[in-house]
Amino acid sequence: MGLRKWFGGRQDEDEPTYQEYSLSTMKVGFLVDYDLKTWQVTGRGNYDYEGYTTEEWELQADGQVCFLERGVEDGKAYWTLTRAIGIDEIEGDIAAAIIADGDPPESVRFESDEYAGSTSDAGLYRKDGIDAEREFVNWSFEGEEGKVLFISQWGERDFAAYAGLEVEEYQFTDILPVEEGT
Repeated sequence: MGLRKWFGGRQDEDEPTYQEYSLSTMKVGFLVDYDLKTWQVTGRGNYDYEGYTTEEWELQADGQVCFLERGVEDGKAYWTLTRAIGIDEIEGDIAAAIIADGDPPESVRFESDEYAGSTSDAGLYRKDGIDAEREFVNWSFEGEEGKVLFISQWGERDFAAYAGLEVEEYQFTDILPVEEGT
């Protein structure tokens, strides 16, 4: 064995190289640990709000589906983790209010928590692997202790709602790709 091997010479081609993965580099099939569960990335897409884009990963574990969204403002990443809820789970007839007034009320209640409206935006959604983009209007609401609620309108009478939390990147660990053939 020569000195070159001992002092950092050429790496053998058979030796695996270590790669650090992050939430931002996750792809469909990756695994990530959060809240004592291992989640698998089952979908990925992005939202374009007239030039401001966010990324979204669909995560599944134990029959649950969540959506991890990342937006960047002034160089800082902001993350939310939400789950789909029925629009009718929000107190009041939100869909009827939007159809009648063009907007939901300024504050809404969900599971006994009050959420204040913070932003409304229109944009395009594109899921990876699908060429078509979908137009939508989105209303964001903020609750106490980092709680968030989103209402999306995808058509004249097509609504979706999502509830969750603001999260931090450090809360997600062990980000790994799934080996092919497993």
